[in-house]
Amino acid sequence: MINHVRNTVLTVLNKENRGFITPQQFNSYAKHAQQLIFNQKVSEYSRMVSARNSRMVATDFMDRVDILKSSLEVFTEETNVTKTLTRYIKPTDFQHLVSLRYSNKEVEQVSRSKERYLVDSNLTAPTDTYPVFVDRGSDVILYPETLTGAVDFIYIRNPKDPKWTYNTIGENPVFNINAPDYQDFELEEDDSVNLIVEILKLTGVTIREAEVTQAATTIDQVNTSKEA
Repeated sequence: MINHVRNTVLTVLNKENRGFITPQQFNSYAKHAQQLIFNQKVSEYSRMVSARNSRMVATDFMDRVDILKSSLEVFTEETNVTKTLTRYIKPTDFQHLVSLRYSNKEVEQVSRSKERYLVDSNLTAPTDTYPVFVDRGSDVILYPETLTGAVDFIYIRNPKDPKWTYNTIGENPVFNINAPDYQDFELEEDDSVNLIVEILKLTGVTIREAEVTQAATTIDQVNTSKEA
């Protein structure tokens, strides 16, 4: 997909007389665009799940929740994390927590605003059997703090940075999919138009999705003619 996205971007830039962007510039823009679209998906999914759990979403929107969940499943990871001093540090590619498990049991999350009240209360203080955790951004704290075992993070990771790789032939960069550091976009094919739009925005070009689709279709037709 990344080569198709780049070719479309270059076609639009040429049409708009905006010049040329280097492979390095494209890769930088591609990374930003993918992360932006991915963050929007995660944010929307989180909001809709919360709304559904609160029964604030109409039945018509259930399909959208399922679609988002399906598109994010490929980014779901599970990893075992040991305790560092008093905390459990999140994985470096962490984006959104799905659940936390200790001794194969899901641990309930409590808000930071209720942390001290809960821990200091004789009635509600967490126990070894019913622990809780507090999310502190880059790490989590597990209560009671006497627990020392590892926890399992089930989380949505960030996508890998895309990289359009190439060989220089003459003075021109030519796509090389076999390069060891090649990395395609991890988003779905349906996101290609949004990726192109966002990358073009970073180059200073504002364009409608319909125009992007037309440019992409033209490229496909040219490639098909060459292969025939």
